[in-house]
This record gives sequence, C-alpha cells and structure tokens, in this order.
Amino acid sequence: MRWEDLEKELDAIPGVLESFERFYPYHDVSLEIASLRGQRDMTQTEFGRLVDVPQSTVARLESGQQNPSVGMLQRIAKATGTELVIEFKTPKRKRRATTASHRAPSTGDARPGERVAASPTD
Repeated sequence: MRWEDLEKELDAIPGVLESFERFYPYHDVSLEIASLRGQRDMTQTEFGRLVDVPQSTVARLESGQQNPSVGMLQRIAKATGTELVIEFKTPKRKRRATTASHRAPSTGDARPGERVAASPTD
C-alpha cells in the first residue's frame, strides 16, 4: 500500500491522522529511507554497511524512532549516489487546526536571528 492511499484512509477517521503525525513526525523521512534501501534490494545490515552505521540505526531511522540529522541524510545520499533535497511546500490537503497545547511557541513578527520579548500570556 502506498503512503498516499493509507493517508486517505486515515484522514477519513477523525483525529487519527493528526495523532499519527504527532507521534511519528519523521514518517516521510522514514519512508524515503526504507524506499531507498528497497530500491537497492538491500537488507538493513547491507544498507548499514553502505552508510557506515549499525543495522539497529537503520531500523530506528526506518521506524521513525530516530530523528535523522541533516548530516546523516547527507551520508545516506553520498553513499547511495543520490542527491539530498530539502524543500518546504504547501500541503496538498488542508490540515486541521492544532490545539494550543500542541503548537510551538510563537515568535510573532520576528525575523530569523531577531529576539522577541515574551508577552505575559506566553
């Protein structure tokens, strides 16, 4: 089953997709790493040797249990002869609003590198 198909099924059940994305925030990266390994028909151990990490690291990356650093992603790209591309884009579907308890603190109108004083309500 493709991720897009599963995403449609999960989105039909209220709250499920949001919970999934909250608990597995790295699922897109995990799926890409697993797909890259699958395209090469390699075991996790073989892929780990290629990237110079233990099999357990590959398993954690693919399961979404480990947050891959940009450096790790660059190592994977170099070892596999692929290009690492990071992009920000508008979601295909409108996400439901997140509750205040799950949002990151707002920096208001701050530009990168600027500091903003916290308001009494923060």
